[in-house]
Amino acid sequence: MAKPAAPRSALRTPPPDLKERLIAATEKLLASQGLGCVSTRDIAKEANVAEGALYHHFGDKAELILSVVLQQVGDFPEVLQSLPLKIGENTVQKNLETVLESAFAFHHRIAPLVCSLFGDQELLAKVRRIMAERSMGPARSVFAISAYLRAEQQLGRVSASAVPETIAELMLAVSFNRAMQDHFFFGGAEGDAKARRKLREAVRALMVGLQPPNGEGRATAKGSRK
Repeated sequence: MAKPAAPRSALRTPPPDLKERLIAATEKLLASQGLGCVSTRDIAKEANVAEGALYHHFGDKAELILSVVLQQVGDFPEVLQSLPLKIGENTVQKNLETVLESAFAFHHRIAPLVCSLFGDQELLAKVRRIMAERSMGPARSVFAISAYLRAEQQLGRVSASAVPETIAELMLAVSFNRAMQDHFFFGGAEGDAKARRKLREAVRALMVGLQPPNGEGRATAKGSRK
């Protein structure tokens, strides 16, 4: 016996999750108009929903902004989480280049939004409060990078006199500054190849202070020793 045809409504592609629609609408409007010109009403209109739906999924505009930021992290969290597996592998320089390139990709996506928050001090204060409550921010990245460097110190691949936390903070500062320069001077179109070259140059500069007294001779990857 033939099965009855499925209702036409069941054959339609289900609409995207409402929360995701609101985040996507916010991203689009922020990119085209900037934070100062975008209201929750504008966002709801772009997402084709009632404004009340926005507050059903997000407590306020600050929570929505943070959701947009988290949508932009890319592979940066995974790169940080994989650092323990890199200890003693490849070279310290190569491992740090991977981290810095991933951080830059994240910072490049969020730099305009982060900077625009300074134009709305009330919203900025709310974002700060939520981030503090949820332990969000660069502290986690600094911890992961410095823990990796400290482990490499124990292997003799990083100078014992280096301060891992300071190196980690310098790396993130280089990343965000590079992203800011690209957006400000080149409209975000400096070019991936040039950005990567600048990031590698920054890591090489850091390595001058990170190398142990006997040079990078002990920084060869596991398995490459004869």
